[in-house]
Amino acid sequence: MIQIKTFPMGSIGTNCYLVYSETTAVLIDCDGDPTGLFHFLQEKNLKLSAILLTHGHFDHIGAVAEVKEKFSCPVYAGAEEAPLLADPALNYSCFCGAPVTVVPDVLLHDGETFTIGSLHFQVIFTPGHTQGSVCYLLEDILFSGDTLFQGSCGRTDLPTGDWQQIRASLQKLSQIPGNKTVYPGHGPATTLDEERQNNPFF
Repeated sequence: MIQIKTFPMGSIGTNCYLVYSETTAVLIDCDGDPTGLFHFLQEKNLKLSAILLTHGHFDHIGAVAEVKEKFSCPVYAGAEEAPLLADPALNYSCFCGAPVTVVPDVLLHDGETFTIGSLHFQVIFTPGHTQGSVCYLLEDILFSGDTLFQGSCGRTDLPTGDWQQIRASLQKLSQIPGNKTVYPGHGPATTLDEERQNNPFF
């Protein structure tokens, strides 16, 4: 049975999601102080298997190095996001604390599926918030990063952002069949049906 624990972490309360079953634990985005995450994993007797990044902005990558070092786990990210992850000016970390660079271990492409333990993910390439933003589909759950929020969508005025691209990406997400539960990078969870009905950007 898949379970999800939300850790609002970092300076602007990024939603970092721990997705876990009896045998597998995966972290989606990784910022701020990971002490609470470490304690939770210890309580559940879980070892982190991977870190999945929806995109490379500073508030989604700030704790990657610390968490990766503790668990020796690989980092997954969209292939097109590698330049932004490597550049503290593009990922804005040099303007928001300390410079951060991340070199992903696994580069992902649109439509690709991959399995980590008992968890089976599909990659959905959703550029616009950044050039390499991706969402992750896990059964009836969509981790939308900063592409789709409840009632809104991600900003496009930071490096590599593009308004026309995010509009196309939102249209792409709207065509996903069924009423998936959506876990965004900031704010409350929602559903695809709720966003189809109420989100002016969708």
